[in-house]
Amino acid sequence: MKRRCPSTLAGPVLGALALSLAMVPGPGCRGRQSAAKPEVFTVQNGALNITVTESGSLKASESQSIKSEVKRMTRILEIVDEGLTITEDDVKNGKVLVLLDATELQESLRQKESSAANASAQLTVADEELAITKSTNDSAIRTAELNVTYALNDLRKLVGDKLAERYAGDAPKDITALLDDPDLGGQSLQDLNTYRSDIEMAKEECTRAETKLNWSEQLLARGYVTANEKEGDALERRRRQLATESAQVKLDIFRRYEFVKNFQKQWTDVLEARAKLDREKAQARSKLAQSQARQASAAAQDRLESDQLDRLKKEVESCTIKAQKPGLVVFRQPPPWQNEGPLKVGSQVQPNQVIFEMPDISVMVVKVEIQEAVIDLVKVGQTASITVDAVPGSTFTGTITKKAVLPSSQQNWLNPDLKVYETEVTIAGKNDALRPGMTATVEVVCEKLESVVHVPIQAVSTDDRGDHYCYRADGAKVPVKIGKRNQIFVVIEDGLKAGEVILMSPPELTKNG
Repeated sequence: MKRRCPSTLAGPVLGALALSLAMVPGPGCRGRQSAAKPEVFTVQNGALNITVTESGSLKASESQSIKSEVKRMTRILEIVDEGLTITEDDVKNGKVLVLLDATELQESLRQKESSAANASAQLTVADEELAITKSTNDSAIRTAELNVTYALNDLRKLVGDKLAERYAGDAPKDITALLDDPDLGGQSLQDLNTYRSDIEMAKEECTRAETKLNWSEQLLARGYVTANEKEGDALERRRRQLATESAQVKLDIFRRYEFVKNFQKQWTDVLEARAKLDREKAQARSKLAQSQARQASAAAQDRLESDQLDRLKKEVESCTIKAQKPGLVVFRQPPPWQNEGPLKVGSQVQPNQVIFEMPDISVMVVKVEIQEAVIDLVKVGQTASITVDAVPGSTFTGTITKKAVLPSSQQNWLNPDLKVYETEVTIAGKNDALRPGMTATVEVVCEKLESVVHVPIQAVSTDDRGDHYCYRADGAKVPVKIGKRNQIFVVIEDGLKAGEVILMSPPELTKNG
């Protein structure tokens, strides 16, 4: 069976608990000392505090990064000194922390104001043009709709409502047949009746003239009238015959030409008015779309110019960086390969480059890394005592405010076998002597055990199977069952009793030095 150095007890079980300043290293881990006297320990039974102690560094609970918000490279004209403490009064008074060169930005701002004004004017013109286009389109469409109404009314006036509705879309096959349609009305029906009446009157007068001529011929034979009178009656009959024929011809002309011509004209006017209405609507849509496109383009350009103008104004304003929160001015050290010192007056600043940090030192936090073996002992809300190397003789009180859920990825990359969890302890109260970066030690009393058997951690060995054992002073190997532990002692639940004397390291390690 392989033996292990007691300090390696951590292994898979105790982790780094064996590393403690208060732990006395076993002789087997001091190098070869052939004349070393075996160290022993008397098993104790008493109170034992289960504590977790880790070292870490101080940092501010909140920190503000002061960086350049200018979207181009610029230079520092003024900057505060490192280590300056910004107070609440400085924040209220708007103390200037950094002043950047804004000469080029101000020139760009003046040019952008001019182009933004032009874009605004173009937008106004486009808005007015759109309003005019809408009004013009509405007027043209109303006029076209009225023309359709007028044309339909003229058609109704010509042939009546029924025939106008029937043939408002499609022309009849025989227009002259409409004069014989019972639904005929309007001016055409009136004219048709007039022509028919004229024919009837002409026929009646012709009949009367024929009768009178017959009487004149009889009276002439008896000598009651002269031949001239008889010839006058004959002439009158002829005139009445011609009037009857003329009336009939007028009716024929009306039926075959005038009515057809008038109907075709009125029907065509309806079609043209409707077509013109459709054209006006199409043109209105086209003009409206063009005006809307120009207005949208002008609006987009105006927004673009306005946004760029606002950004330039903000950039000019951001050249003057004022205090927003209290804190301590801490310059960020550049990477070693840049071979540059901290930023100063005249230094060039890149966009979004952090100029310095401003941690708020009123609330300080100790950041420690708790090892996996004891991370379950640490709970958020537990009280811890803190000592700071730079402030000897002072002990501070803190509270665990944050514990990582997963191990630190950075430590996993550096040492895959080491699992640590980042934990933050907030220090109660304010102390002006505390500064970020100072080394601090955190001790958390996780549990207080009463009357337990315990031995030093280094006195417990572990074999390859994970079994634990100790050695009595006579060298006898004693299997033990371990329980809770702190960084110095471990509880023995079974295998040893109080008062027994055990070796601090295995006999073979003591013998071989």
